[in-house]
Amino acid sequence: MRYILFFFAGLSLMARAQSPIPKLPSSPNAIVIDSKDNVIMHVYQGRVMKLTPDGKLSYITEDIRKDIKRAPYPRCNAMAIDAQDNIYMADEGLIWKLTLDGKVTLFAGVPFVSRVKDGPLQTAQFRSIEFIEIDQAGNIYVAERDNTNKDNLGDFYLIRKIDANGMVTTLVNTRESTTLKTKWIAGMGIDPAGNLYLSDGAGRCIKKLAVNGTVTTLAGLCGKREFHPVYVQGDVSKAELMAPQDILINSKGDVIFADGRLHRIIKIAENKVATIAGNSIIQPNNVNMGGRAQEGYKDGKALTALFNFPLGCDIAMDSKQNIYIIDGGNDCIRKLSADGMVTTIAK
Repeated sequence: MRYILFFFAGLSLMARAQSPIPKLPSSPNAIVIDSKDNVIMHVYQGRVMKLTPDGKLSYITEDIRKDIKRAPYPRCNAMAIDAQDNIYMADEGLIWKLTLDGKVTLFAGVPFVSRVKDGPLQTAQFRSIEFIEIDQAGNIYVAERDNTNKDNLGDFYLIRKIDANGMVTTLVNTRESTTLKTKWIAGMGIDPAGNLYLSDGAGRCIKKLAVNGTVTTLAGLCGKREFHPVYVQGDVSKAELMAPQDILINSKGDVIFADGRLHRIIKIAENKVATIAGNSIIQPNNVNMGGRAQEGYKDGKALTALFNFPLGCDIAMDSKQNIYIIDGGNDCIRKLSADGMVTTIAK
């Protein structure tokens, strides 16, 4: 009898291991994790889906615009989720709010209006929101690109805050700031204290914008190599980054980000920069002006796994410190477990 039980237990484990990967209707471009560790993803023009920890895939809404009249067809540049599991989706100059039961409201912005205006949420306006984060107090932060280019200096960025009382203010204007100069914000994250972390895509570094407004460089030699970058791990004072993108902060305060051109997941911890997932072969820096590594697709141990353009929007983390990555080139969602294994959880 004991051997029969072992036999059926083995069959159960095999079936579980061979269970099909949930199939996505189209490629995801933004993810967040809710309080129950469900993966919430935007898959295509207003369709939002939920993937449970046991692999069940379902729609939260098939059209976030269904209850909204006179609005452009929705897109999603970035997502964030608050402590009540309300989902906020940045869509150019608009922010949509979506509850897990599928109710949709226009939270911020004015349809068909693209400009920058601070003030009460009801009248505030936005131009082009590219990243969105929420702190533990419910304040919302956005990184917004402004390409009005009035003085031919190129695009610049605004860091703006929507406080819990619904007041919109601009915290930083990179065109005017003397401490936060960047031509391209490629990712943003927030820690429990409310400090913001910004990937400077042009400068190839990561900067910290503290709650008190001070700006410091966390890692990377900002502006050292505009072209032909290299990737140097090790001490943050000497480390060089290639294409840092979206950022998350784990329970230890470590900064983790995706690098879309290295096809790796990288961590900054204890003043050291190190790859934690991905094993792409990096091309010599004279081969590609923007820097490049060989893309691939391989699950398994983190430091032998391969990725293909992990998207800058987004990576996310659940309560068990597992990391979820949109693998853009492979059209799937990958999971980097806390014990260092990479698996494909939806494709």
